[in-house]
Amino acid sequence: MKVSFRVAVALALLVASMSAYYIKSFDSEIFLKEDGSYTVDERIVVNFGSEQRHGIFRDIVYKYDVGLKINKVRISVLGVEDDAGNEYKTKISRQGDRINIRIGSPDFTVSGIQIYRIRYKVEKGMLYFEDHDELYWNVTGTEWPCDIASASAMVYLPEGMPTDEIRTKCFTGPYGSEVSDCSSRIRGGKVIFTANHSFGPMEGLSIVVGMPKGHIKKPGLLKSLLWILYFIWPLIFLPIGILWILIVYLKRGRDPIKYSITPRYNPPEELSPAEAGTVVDESVDIRDMTSTIVDLAVRGYIKIIEIEKPKLVLFKSKDYVLVKLKNADSRLKKHEKTMFDGLFIRGTIESDDMAKAIELCPEYAQNKMITVSSLKEKFYVELPAIKDAIYDELVEAKLFPSRPDKVRGKYLGIGIVILVLSFPLSMITVNFMFMVSLIPIAVLTMIMSRFMPRKTRDGSIKAANVAGFEEFVRRVEKDRIERMAKEDPTIFERLLPYAMALGVEDQWANAFKDIFKSAPEWYVSHTGAAFYPIGFVNNLGGAVNSIGSAMSARPRSSGAGGGSSGFSGGGFSGGGFGGGGGGAW
Repeated sequence: MKVSFRVAVALALLVASMSAYYIKSFDSEIFLKEDGSYTVDERIVVNFGSEQRHGIFRDIVYKYDVGLKINKVRISVLGVEDDAGNEYKTKISRQGDRINIRIGSPDFTVSGIQIYRIRYKVEKGMLYFEDHDELYWNVTGTEWPCDIASASAMVYLPEGMPTDEIRTKCFTGPYGSEVSDCSSRIRGGKVIFTANHSFGPMEGLSIVVGMPKGHIKKPGLLKSLLWILYFIWPLIFLPIGILWILIVYLKRGRDPIKYSITPRYNPPEELSPAEAGTVVDESVDIRDMTSTIVDLAVRGYIKIIEIEKPKLVLFKSKDYVLVKLKNADSRLKKHEKTMFDGLFIRGTIESDDMAKAIELCPEYAQNKMITVSSLKEKFYVELPAIKDAIYDELVEAKLFPSRPDKVRGKYLGIGIVILVLSFPLSMITVNFMFMVSLIPIAVLTMIMSRFMPRKTRDGSIKAANVAGFEEFVRRVEKDRIERMAKEDPTIFERLLPYAMALGVEDQWANAFKDIFKSAPEWYVSHTGAAFYPIGFVNNLGGAVNSIGSAMSARPRSSGAGGGSSGFSGGGFSGGGFGGGGGGAW
């Protein structure tokens, strides 16, 4: 606190040295009420001279650290006017431990003498001691970076207050000063304080009025609770928001039925690998799309040829050539056709790479060829259309009532809107409890957006069947696999794309390690090594990772007191409630 205050003083003095404006007079009227609240009416006359300024801002401290205790007063701004009663444009916000009142319009400037009348109500701003009650108020505050030519304060006492028992004291100078170069007098039902000299930057006037006990009511328990409730009432949005999210999830986000997962030997025939992967996790990812390429190879549309390319001096890297074996036909679903056409529209091949591919497979010398590496920073433009096709097909098949990506986007958007609104609401109402309440709701909504998509009854059944196939692969029995391989020699490669979409291709390959000894016709390795399912899947995994990386790669885009008495040697300038300061803008 002290270090930051000194820094603030130094900066303010520097600003003041470059500023010509000053406060001609700062007069405050304080109207005390029997319930302990009071209204403050500040009349600030500012001489901007020839400077062009929008207006002034006024900082009023509302939170004070007193040892381990924090005192907070309630300040309600009632209005800001000129002497003729015309309202100024104002912006009120909470900044740290103070309320900031910015007066004036950013659309035009003023100069010369300007008068600002600021009225606000203060509650919880009285101090109650055993032998007296006390108003300890920083009239001007000690944070104005300009001169104050004159300052005064007039405190209006409640009716019936015995003036012969009133004690007064005042302090002048910078924060912490115990100088009392000021005067006070009691006339009728009011106490008048006047500073005996002008103030320089970061100096001000503080006043103390001690009153006999029993004339100012100390807030009771009920009123204290009402103050607390008034401050924390926005927290009611937190349980309401959590309950809303729970109800929405149970009503709209939860699948209508939940089947137990039992092992299945085949995934649903009507689903492609990409659709199978999507119906399980309700999201299209790059693994789903790259499994489509392997499935196209298995079905005879493309051939994958592994080639070796030089890298630096002593090292070499792998690239993959995709050979177009035939055109897309009616057997392909929309997302498969979009993928297939996009590969050979976006991809290209260098002559050296083509020569290597033809050397391995001379029979395809006349076929269309591309390298996976050529898809980098090109193919990404096809991804949205592929994703849209997969989602749309699943909705058309009535596996989802609506597209999962749009459902997630909807609730993610709601969460973002709540998050964004929490900040201006807190500033406008000067109550940060809106942020305390709304930010968790926003975060929870954004987190729950991932779980909001729901499947239809048929979609739940299909997802359970796909999950059952995944469970079978993870717990596969050797005897069962051997029998299945004899019945269907193509089972390894036919179901491999599904295993890849589900992330269990290693387990699938391991199940066939002693069964298949020859590589599939659609994949050619430059090494010509003996075929092992596990090694083949690893090599294929490298190809798939390369394809996935290339497909998704995009081009690079370019106050201080508030608790101790002003009497008994504990008082000083800036030591009471209120205060703060201000400046021009």
